[in-house]
Amino acid sequence: MDERTWTVGELAAASGLSVRVLRHWDEVGIVRPDRTTSGHRRYGGPDVTRLYRALALRRTGLGLEAIGTALDERTPDATAVLQDHLERLETEIERSVRLRDRLRAALDGEGSVMSVISAMTMVDGYVHGYRAEEGARLADQADALEDLLHHDTAFPAGSHILEVGCGVGAQTAVIARRSPGARITAIDVSAESLARARRRVRSAGFAAGVTFRRLDVHDLPDAGLGPIDHVVVCFVLEHLSDPLAVLRTVRDALRPGGTITVIEGDHASTEFTPDSAAARAAVDCQVVLQRQAGGDPMIGGRLGALLAEAGFADVLTSPREVRVDDAGPAEAFVLRTFTAMIAGVREPAVAAGLATPEAFDAGIADLRRTAEPGGTFRYTFTRAAGSAPRTCQVLRR
Repeated sequence: MDERTWTVGELAAASGLSVRVLRHWDEVGIVRPDRTTSGHRRYGGPDVTRLYRALALRRTGLGLEAIGTALDERTPDATAVLQDHLERLETEIERSVRLRDRLRAALDGEGSVMSVISAMTMVDGYVHGYRAEEGARLADQADALEDLLHHDTAFPAGSHILEVGCGVGAQTAVIARRSPGARITAIDVSAESLARARRRVRSAGFAAGVTFRRLDVHDLPDAGLGPIDHVVVCFVLEHLSDPLAVLRTVRDALRPGGTITVIEGDHASTEFTPDSAAARAAVDCQVVLQRQAGGDPMIGGRLGALLAEAGFADVLTSPREVRVDDAGPAEAFVLRTFTAMIAGVREPAVAAGLATPEAFDAGIADLRRTAEPGGTFRYTFTRAAGSAPRTCQVLRR
């Protein structure tokens, strides 16, 4: 008995999809039915099953390319695609819940327009946000500053490195490249960032040595991580309301004698020519917003003191100054890293009344001029390192 088959018209009527969509899905490989001798599509039972699965995935918001990968069970990335999408959905749900709670709190309080706007623009607690443009900026920043910040970053083969707050994986790839043979566990609280980090590290060819986990740094130590030999914290403390408490949790997660490496910037060190009040005002907008979100954009200058207070020994600090002039990395650092970071807070800065659109745009234009011939730009990062106490004694917090 021949297997029952359906024409494209019959399947369109049953599925609710148009004939045009089914033809397109055939062309891109989502569901490819057999053809009759006259060239007409005939869908068999396996094709209908595959279409049902594709429709279920489509309803979750997954794109066609990702659906095709997920449906191909022979593709090793199929599970990863679904996991990445699940994490993005969970992130969106959490973000919506946080927005709902903040809006409710704002409206139950004074209920002012500005309090509602503030709740909407700062809902993530991360002033730079999670836009694709910010991910690209972080990647540009890592590439531009790798030699300056990480020329002495290397860990022995076989050691276990914990990267705290890995974000989109920009620094993860650098650490993996400079520490071949080491095992890296990268953690972050954002599922969306972790998904991007996996893709970045996979494309860089370091996926075999890196494990990603969704974990809040405040939940350290975590027995599931196993012994940790080294911790790297890069551009994370500046966003935290209590960096000292976080450093203490990191200290407790390290094995006795294990090391920590922390890198942060200091906006107070920013110098440029030609000088511009408008440019400085735009930078100040970012500073104010970050402080309102609970962070400290000037934290680089006090890393050594924080590590010592957190109970780390053998603390050493090393300033890393970016000097940009006619021969410096103007495009890479001034434009694609620093100015892009400031430009990224335009909407919340204007919404919060910190600047008018015209004034903010003028400041960004003046920052760009510092990268032109005759312009200069200086900015100082700090790299601090220390070690966990070798005694098993629990330190007082």
